[in-house]
Amino acid sequence: MLYFAYASNLSKKYMAGRCPHAVPLKKVRLKDHKLTFNELADIVPFKGEDVIGGLYLISKQDLEKLDALEGHPDLYERMMVELEDEEGNLYEAFVYSMVDKKEQAPPESYYKILIEGYKDWEIDMKRLERARRFE
Repeated sequence: MLYFAYASNLSKKYMAGRCPHAVPLKKVRLKDHKLTFNELADIVPFKGEDVIGGLYLISKQDLEKLDALEGHPDLYERMMVELEDEEGNLYEAFVYSMVDKKEQAPPESYYKILIEGYKDWEIDMKRLERARRFE
């Protein structure tokens, strides 16, 4: 199954520690959503904005592990989204989104993992920095 990572799981090293069999596939875009922080990263619907992240192929065992690690269904809910790659190809994948929505800055140690993931996938840091400033 396909999983869309936009936060700490963008770090290929971090994700490999969580789900060693997950296969990073490609950079993709979630349209009409915005990256924000509720202490941890989250996505919210927002017309005209995009969230850039990584598409992974994961197993059922990886899904079970991610559900537990992401606090599903209490902290994060799972939902299906349509994603687009740089060539215009479309993919359907699941993503986690926080159940309770409130803005709160991320801890520095967590933010550094996100920076690592953005570098791994060659994603422009401006989006991450804007989210941190709640812009």
